[in-house]
Amino acid sequence: MGTKQISDFEKEILNKIDNNEQLTEDEVEELLYSDNIIDSVHMDTYDWTEMVQSIVQLGGRTFGIYWQRGLTESQDSLFAPQIPVEVKQVKKMIETTEWVRL
Repeated sequence: MGTKQISDFEKEILNKIDNNEQLTEDEVEELLYSDNIIDSVHMDTYDWTEMVQSIVQLGGRTFGIYWQRGLTESQDSLFAPQIPVEVKQVKKMIETTEWVRL
């Protein structure tokens, strides 16, 4: 299996992130509509939008991007300028206690 070729856009975005430069709304939106998204996590729901953290993969690295998804056809999604934060996946085991019948 071959390695995915990194695009000029991805190189530009990685360069901005590494130089601690904020991405524009348009760059954030373009990333979120690319095929680089590997996961999305619902964070919170408001009246007309929901807060989402999308995980994008660029050049073998993963980053979290926050945005608001419109919940109606009349509500636009919102993409704030930001510096994506590099993240890694961590698996957690959650222990619970329950009472069972004897």
